[in-house]
Amino acid sequence: MEGSMRLGSIGAGHMGGAILQAVLDTGLFTPQRVHISSPVPSELEPYAKRGCRTNRDNVETARNADLILLAVRPHQIQDVLKEIAAETEWKCVLSIAAGVTVASIKESLPNSVAVLRAMPNLPLAYGSGATVMAIPGRDVPNRFFDMTVNMFKSAGKVVYLKEELINAATALGGSAVAYFFRMASVMAGWAEQNGIHPYEALQIINQSMAGASEMLTRSEKTPSELASGVAVPGGTTEAAFQAFDQAGFDEALIAGMNACRDRGIELVSSS
Repeated sequence: MEGSMRLGSIGAGHMGGAILQAVLDTGLFTPQRVHISSPVPSELEPYAKRGCRTNRDNVETARNADLILLAVRPHQIQDVLKEIAAETEWKCVLSIAAGVTVASIKESLPNSVAVLRAMPNLPLAYGSGATVMAIPGRDVPNRFFDMTVNMFKSAGKVVYLKEELINAATALGGSAVAYFFRMASVMAGWAEQNGIHPYEALQIINQSMAGASEMLTRSEKTPSELASGVAVPGGTTEAAFQAFDQAGFDEALIAGMNACRDRGIELVSSS
């Protein structure tokens, strides 16, 4: 069935759009097998140009799909499920909404519907995504699980965790890319104050981040060991680390990650 499986995406915003771009660019789904609904015409336009079936009717999208991607905000999930429930029999619903559990989705759908949950991040649109997938229940057919894994693996790496760990993992993946962007923004601003044009500054910052990522991936050393290898005693990096410690860098980062995790837990309580 994989060769004829149809994908329906309800929503095509930042994250939904990243997933759609990845599956279309890699050829995992042909445009004719991709149905997309959104109330925002500008979100649909680029996919209509590629030959995807676009509309503003979520029910029609669900009706014409086998695997239904819920790419809407957490507070919209239940309304969408009520809207499409009658068109989901024997299909699979894939949620990427923070804080929305598999159990809460199942409550709104027929018993025959398989439900998967994943937490991807935006670099997926560039082939460098990090996706956390909740380990599925036994009721999820292999064809749906395999296709979903292939969707995310086609544009990055996939890690499998128990669902109760997804909220903590969001602080490491789904939200973490924004930490790096914010750090780069601060560094670029500092560079400009010190006479370096933002264009040159971002070239240095981008390549330094990419190089650090490559070292983390390929080196057998821990992050702490790699940091110590740069921060030689009496050197410039050690001076920076001492200033970071005085400013509470580690504590601020941990506080932010705790807040990210806790917000996910709050969303579970309200879903």
